[in-house]
Amino acid sequence: DDIVYVIDTGVRKERSYDPTSGSSLDTKMVSKANAIQRRGRAGRVQEGLVIHLFPSYKFEGFEAFPTPQMLTSSMEEVVLQSKVIHGGSNSEIFSMLTTSMAAPKTEAVEAAVSLLKGMSCLTRGGELTVLGRATAAIPVQPNVAKFLLCAAAFRCIKPAACIAAFLSIKSPFQQGVSTAEKSGSKGPTGKEYFNKGFASDHLTNLQAYVEWRREAARGRGDEFCDEQGLSPETLDMAYMMVQQFVSFMVDAGYDGPDVSDGDYGEVDPVKKGSDEDALVRAAMCWGFHPNACVLYKGNRSPYWYLETNEEVSAFRGSANADYEMRGQDGDEWMVFSDAMKMGRFNSIMDSSLVFSPFILLFANALIIDDKKGEIRFDRWYAYVEKGPWQQELIALRKTLSPAFKDAIESRDLASFPKDLAQRVASFCKQRPITLKGVEAVSRSIDEEITNGPARAHLSMYEWPEDLGADDDDEEGEA
Repeated sequence: DDIVYVIDTGVRKERSYDPTSGSSLDTKMVSKANAIQRRGRAGRVQEGLVIHLFPSYKFEGFEAFPTPQMLTSSMEEVVLQSKVIHGGSNSEIFSMLTTSMAAPKTEAVEAAVSLLKGMSCLTRGGELTVLGRATAAIPVQPNVAKFLLCAAAFRCIKPAACIAAFLSIKSPFQQGVSTAEKSGSKGPTGKEYFNKGFASDHLTNLQAYVEWRREAARGRGDEFCDEQGLSPETLDMAYMMVQQFVSFMVDAGYDGPDVSDGDYGEVDPVKKGSDEDALVRAAMCWGFHPNACVLYKGNRSPYWYLETNEEVSAFRGSANADYEMRGQDGDEWMVFSDAMKMGRFNSIMDSSLVFSPFILLFANALIIDDKKGEIRFDRWYAYVEKGPWQQELIALRKTLSPAFKDAIESRDLASFPKDLAQRVASFCKQRPITLKGVEAVSRSIDEEITNGPARAHLSMYEWPEDLGADDDDEEGEA
């Protein structure tokens, strides 16, 4: 039994990347190689029939092959791996990549270097950091890898591994009508069913995975997928990836209570408003930085703005597509793992709601001017009222980065203090810190304050250059 009939529309959806406008999802004609491959699916085990919905003369005008992925993808993972494998200066990396058979644009490589610097995977001078080497060791996009490392330090690796699995594959939700909808059920299905007030695509995917595993244990996993519009193939692949991610972190010293049973693929549900909920979102803020947008109240729905002062919105299939603000401007933010331009609109793909304490704690650079009642964090500016939160914020920022560095450098995630993770959860769960008149500015505060007395008051997360493994360590491992 196999496919016998194939209908080829002659078009495909292709994700492309431009260093100036970012990623976009474009509709393009297939290549000759694509059309031949589609035709081949109809005759693998027996004679079949393929219907191409385009004339033969149109086929002759198609490109021979699809555009190489190196020319249509962002380059941060390639640049980071090149730094780890080859070392060398940025100019040497540029030379190596731009002289390859499918040479990317110089602007794409420069954009990747800039992003990796913002993630602290590279130093200001473009050298590999300790965090960069640790991030490169996990075979996923750098921001997803950093998210996993942060979650491991915060002792919430299982839910994070599940979120990372879907970010590395695709959403488990399928387009189409579920069996529950076909039967006339009036209850929620799909993302609406699993969202449950989390205001998070990431946690919605997690809840779907948890309930699927529960139903699979009862022998009705496929039936459950049909009812809720889920892809069993995607969920099966996610199950394998969750085990791999968790196993990787356990080998790196992870000692969270969620792995004590040794079953790395089973994940417990995250309770809304719990410490675990706060820590998973905290790991997203730190791992996906600087991917966050502020919410401003609108007449019908909130306006979402990036630090570039560009308005964006959730894509229509998002759990947050119809999100309604409850707080003031600057209280609520959306942290996201990916954005894509669809036609004229820049859409946030997977987003999660966080509040101002999260954003202030994990901003790369921050300074507070008590006399003026002003706060600057990364490329944002706002007015704030003095309060006890300031002392705890600065104290946490002073402690958090060194503790995380020590855990990464020692390759022992268990060395990250559990009480510090608890303090992070408590700080993030407090009432939103009011950021009056919050707006994006043209330059980050660390770019403006490069020296002078004000520099001493600047709170920054900086990582040291990676010097490679010590000879003694290498001999010991051998």
